[in-house]
Amino acid sequence: MADVESQKICGKAKSRITVPVAVDGLILVLVACFLILTELGLLPQVVKRGFYCNDQSIQHEYKGDTITTVTILLSGLVPMLLIWLTEALLYTPSISMSKTDTESRAGGSWREAWYWSKKYGRGLITMLVIIGTIKIFLGELRPHFLSTCQPDVECKGTEFVSSYTCTNSEESLYFVRDASKSFPSGHAAMSVFEAIFLIWYLEKRVPRLRTLFTIPLFQMVLMCWAVFCSLSRITDNRHHWWDVLAGTIAGSIAAFMTCLFGCQNFDASKRKRKTSLYTDHDHKLINSGSGGGGGGAATLGTPLHKEEINLNNVIHA
Repeated sequence: MADVESQKICGKAKSRITVPVAVDGLILVLVACFLILTELGLLPQVVKRGFYCNDQSIQHEYKGDTITTVTILLSGLVPMLLIWLTEALLYTPSISMSKTDTESRAGGSWREAWYWSKKYGRGLITMLVIIGTIKIFLGELRPHFLSTCQPDVECKGTEFVSSYTCTNSEESLYFVRDASKSFPSGHAAMSVFEAIFLIWYLEKRVPRLRTLFTIPLFQMVLMCWAVFCSLSRITDNRHHWWDVLAGTIAGSIAAFMTCLFGCQNFDASKRKRKTSLYTDHDHKLINSGSGGGGGGAATLGTPLHKEEINLNNVIHA
């Protein structure tokens, strides 16, 4: 009877897993579509900002991207690769685990890397969705807006132009629309988020090494990447300085919230363990044994009860 009831519980658990997995998959697809449409400029501009003819901040020439959009997006995968490499090289099984709870080095490192990678990806995607939404609703003009848009109006003096149409047909529609999405800087936010997350991760997760400068050197390189990527957006005339500042603040806040609340300061002991599927089943077996006195019931201390306790420990681990 115990085996039959256990199979029923496992069957119900497996059927329930499909629903949240499907919901998570749907949300992930919708978020990915939103980010892709935002980057390609296919979503309509909610707010169309006007401009003053004598505004010097939007009359710069486009110099190209030192850090392209493809490069910054691919850089988002680097922390995940470093996490997997770090856990694979430096993972050691917990000494507090019993012999029945031990797992292979490969399995343990994969579990740890997957856990931290999920936390990183969740924080990064959430930040990018917020920044993409702000870009659509705010519609601030980039420093190279006039040369890229080539509005169909004649600017004179301090006149304010509120109605115009971009006439630049040499550039792609994406690039022309992107000239109205300056605030905040997505490059700055993403590079700062990556740097702070990895710096925090290396500080908390990597055990002390014999060398004194390995981890600080990696952390310095990460911070230099964030600074270089952010400042290049100003020198390339792609963002105003306040756009980069806002992106830096957004990336810092997102990284701190992800590390402190999402990752629990990278303290593995604070993780929430899944509730055992057999908790209620154990109570039923104990109660049935204490009430009826039947020989087939599993009471406290019987081999059947000990076997299920060990199984619970494996599931919790």
